[in-house]
Amino acid sequence: MRPRHRAAAMALALAAALLSAPGAASAAPGSSAPSGWTGAWATSPQREAGPVFAQQTLRLLVHPTVGGGSVRLRLSNGFGAADVTFGAVGVSRAVASGAADLVAGTSRRVTFRGRGSVTVKVGASVVSDPVDLGVAYGQDLAVDLYVTAGGDAAAITGHDAAQGTQFVAAGNQAGGGAAAFTGTVNSWFWLDGVDVRAGRAVRGSIVALGDSITDGAYTTWNGNDRWTDVLAGRLGGRYGVLNQGIGGNQVLTDRTDCCGAGTSIAALAREKADVREQTGARYLILADGINDIGYNAAADDLIAGLRMIAQRAHQAGIRVIGATITPYGCDSGCFGPEQEAVRQQVNAWVRSTLSFDGVADFDAAIRDPQNPSQVLPAYQADHLHPNIAGQRAMAESIDLSLFR
Repeated sequence: MRPRHRAAAMALALAAALLSAPGAASAAPGSSAPSGWTGAWATSPQREAGPVFAQQTLRLLVHPTVGGGSVRLRLSNGFGAADVTFGAVGVSRAVASGAADLVAGTSRRVTFRGRGSVTVKVGASVVSDPVDLGVAYGQDLAVDLYVTAGGDAAAITGHDAAQGTQFVAAGNQAGGGAAAFTGTVNSWFWLDGVDVRAGRAVRGSIVALGDSITDGAYTTWNGNDRWTDVLAGRLGGRYGVLNQGIGGNQVLTDRTDCCGAGTSIAALAREKADVREQTGARYLILADGINDIGYNAAADDLIAGLRMIAQRAHQAGIRVIGATITPYGCDSGCFGPEQEAVRQQVNAWVRSTLSFDGVADFDAAIRDPQNPSQVLPAYQADHLHPNIAGQRAMAESIDLSLFR
């Protein structure tokens, strides 16, 4: 374990430099977005050290959590070492998660200010023009990105651990047949959001900010059964649910030492881009902190960080639901007594604080009643991560009346 975290004041002073963080530098639509747009799918950009893409087309599959009559794409180069150019971009309905096949007749060319190609500068993001393609709740989309420059930089922008197969083809295959997509990758690259122009029944989006548990570690490959997906299903398309989980994430500290090839920028340093600037964001479920405890954060420091995130969200008009931190106990190699005491202290604060507008008691949902410092064995993928049943139990524990 690392030494104890610096004092809360120092941690929060470091986080005050948000605008210099790569994720925060990207301009993205938030509360100022045109009326009628809602986030349907999103992921948190990270710095990745490869692979190399040159004159290749990526086919990225996403699972929208709300439907609408038209779509638009959000592309990020927040962590790239060079400008990236896409010579062609397309979007289609996909036949299924985990397959490169497109639904016949649904392929659409995507433009940016009327142009079919776009260059995204280092540290920036872009939003496409509206695309006349209707999508229903839960209907998979395929986004094609033909990379013509910048895909071979020392660092590129992606999201490690897409929990599903993404496809690669040589040359410009935007909108092309599945047969060309013979390569595969496991990350989403450059695509960080899909918005829909939704009907009046859709009330906005819910952002889930968290770590690998939220990101969906150990969920079904190509299965879209993270707790956020289950929550979206329970809501029946009334709200988009935007998963902003990153493996290894901490509230207070950046991580570059784990979880695949991607960085894990501290929640304090990414919440502006990953929460407040998300399209149509009305609610935040704040489900972070277990990794801070694992690296010996003090309870007061962690509470101060969570409180600051909630305050910033409230200032942006976003209601905040605090999630209790789930157990991580076992016979050896998990939380020790001091770390478990910190978890209990933080959870007591989450359940009682006026900083939140509601509570998602994930701890109570999946802990073992006979041994509350551990996840119920039936819900364990490992001692830290819930399995699919555990993810479902977390989602089903959320009181839907919190979302007005």
